Amino acid sequence: MYRAASVVLILALFLLAACAGVSRFGAVEESLQSEIGVLSYDEAVARWGQPSTVSQGKTMFTAYWLKERSRGWVKDRLWLTFDNEKKLLRAFRYTSKPFE
Repeated sequence: MYRAASVVLILALFLLAACAGVSRFGAVEESLQSEIGVLSYDEAVARWGQPSTVSQGKTMFTAYWLKERSRGWVKDRLWLTFDNEKKLLRAFRYTSKPFE
């Protein structure tokens, strides 16, 4: 009984440590809020590398980055939406989820 409880406790601590680590994107949400209307697509590519995909729209486009950490157990996802004309950041979304 105690052995099973110990294993569960160790696994729970491992999961918490994996989730609490800094994302490969850095403190994204804090910095991007102040960069809306300022950050260009080229600067985003220089900062995070080529996006995994780009979805082109009529007036805007969204670039998507996927980074894995903790041996692929945690997936960080970043969506940045830019206007087509000036290619400046208009919106962002960031998620970090384990075991997905």
